[in-house]
This record gives sequence, C-alpha cells and structure tokens, in this order.
Amino acid sequence: MEKKSIIITIGIAIIAASAGYVAGSYGNEPKITPVAAVAEDNQTLTESRAGGYKYINPLLECDNYTASKLNSLLKLESEVKGYIQTAQAEKKLAFASVYFRDLNNGPWMGINENEIYSPASLLKVPIMIGVLKKAESDPTLLSKKIKYTKRLDLAVDPNILDGKLVKIGESYTVENLLERMIEHSDNEAKEMLLAIIGEQFLVKVIEDIGIYLKGVNAANDFVSVKQYSGFFRLMYNATYLNREMSEKALSILAKTSFEKGLTAKLPTGTVVSHKFGERGMADSNLRQLHDCGIVYFKGNPYLVCVMTRGTDFDKQGAAIAEISAIIYKNVEEANQ
Repeated sequence: MEKKSIIITIGIAIIAASAGYVAGSYGNEPKITPVAAVAEDNQTLTESRAGGYKYINPLLECDNYTASKLNSLLKLESEVKGYIQTAQAEKKLAFASVYFRDLNNGPWMGINENEIYSPASLLKVPIMIGVLKKAESDPTLLSKKIKYTKRLDLAVDPNILDGKLVKIGESYTVENLLERMIEHSDNEAKEMLLAIIGEQFLVKVIEDIGIYLKGVNAANDFVSVKQYSGFFRLMYNATYLNREMSEKALSILAKTSFEKGLTAKLPTGTVVSHKFGERGMADSNLRQLHDCGIVYFKGNPYLVCVMTRGTDFDKQGAAIAEISAIIYKNVEEANQ
C-alpha cells in the first residue's frame, strides 16, 4: 500500500529549498497576474509567467480565472454532478473532483476543482518534464545508460502493479526509464530519473506551474485537479518544453498501460495521453485514485482530470470511467 508520495522523498528539500535554478534561471517565483477581461462570458484572464530572468518574463499560459458559463458546459457540469451524487449514494465514491477543458479555445468546467489531494504517482509527470527539460540543453542525456543495482524506493508499495519493471543488474537508457516510469508507473525508474535531475530542479518544475511547495507538509494532500491540469496544458501548448520534447512527453503518456480509468469506456482506438495516481493509507481504509490527461477527440481534443476518494480502487476506477464517458458523450454531441 502506498504510504507516501514521491514528494515525501523530497520533503526536506521542498520545505527548505530556495527554488534556485542550477542553470541560473531561478530566482523569482512564477507570478499569476490578472489582466483585462475577455468578451465571452465577461471573464477575467490570468497569466502565468516563469520569472527568474533579468530581461525577459516568459509567458507559460494564459487562463480564464473563472469557469465558462456556456450552456454546453453547464449541461456537462450538471450531468457529471448528478453521476457523482449517485456514485456517492451507492458507496462507489466518498468524494470526487473533476476538471474539464476544451483545448481548442479554452472554456473549462470544474466540480470541486480546488479540493486538494495527494498526487501520488501523478508526480511522475513533472519528473518526466524535468528530465526532458534538461535534455533540451544536453542532447546526449536521453541515450545515456544507467545500471540498476539495488532497490531505491523503500517507502512505496504500490497497489496497482505492472509486470514490466526494471530488473536489478540491467542497464537502461534514460529514455527507456522515462517510458517505464510513465507507461508502467515504475517507482524504481522514477527514483533513477529523480537522481538525474535533482530534487531542487523538480521543485522548480512543480512551482513553475503554480503549485508552491515552501512550507508544504508532503504527508498531507496539496494539489487540486485544476492545478495539476496545468502540466498537461504546458505540454500541449509547448510553452515550457520545446515542441520536440512536448511531443515526446505526450507520446509517452499515450502509452500508459492503466486502463481502468479515463480510457475504460471510450471508443476503441481513442488516443489518450494520461497518467494515473493511487494512494492507500496504512492506518485507514480510505484510498485515493486519480487519472488525468488529454483525450484526442477528432477535431476537438480536451483535457480531463478526475481525482477521487473512496474505499475501493476498483469502484473508484469504474467511477472515473463513467465520468470520462459522460464527458466524451457531451463533446461528441457538441461536435455533431
């Protein structure tokens, strides 16, 4: 049972870190600054900028601060809320949060979108982003080989297992470790990659998207569906990684082997770049199961992130699948 997320491994660094960039681009925390209202829905825009440079202030993303009031999204929100209430009554879920975003033009819908959870294995995504960021300046990094000599992550015993994990005595390229960490949620591959980028670099990647970790007790919940979705938006828009590395990241995520959540009830052949995370507690029967990613609906890709609390991983996975199916149906109807 997973007792700690990866962030606990770097807990001391998070609390004490001055998010200083080893290459000199750290310094200021990313700033989220409200700007002028846009016409549709009369919403306020916010900008997220990297900060830390002397002469530039790179724009990472621009977002509507409040959810869209479009009729199609209000209908979607009502249907998903109705399903969650039914699932709670049937003891399939204790609580759930959902974030949906149309990636064509940006309107979004959220349900309990600011509720915080433990990200667990979802944190493998920023680790991957960190590795690919370093690979931008070191073209040889992804082809470097590393030998796996002993078990590294003694704190985590995952509930959802995959057979294709690294083996002691074998050597792996960094790119292959990325694939194993994401496709098969390999915790040992994760530890090997974390050693490459370093804890402070990971903190920087996480804080760049607006998830601030100073003073955070990593044993507690600390990330929301709305916050976490930012990693996928940065990859999709290629605003943090360059185009080549963003494409590589999402292509790896499209091979994720977990099929009990977002993808379970979608039409065969639907491409989904996603990552799941699961956490169980040693002193409680309460469990968390999450699945977040991009569904490549033809002509209208969209982002969906679902985080849940409950007591049964299978039931929670089935609930995530139902929510995903409701969203797909609504997107399909809107595109007819």
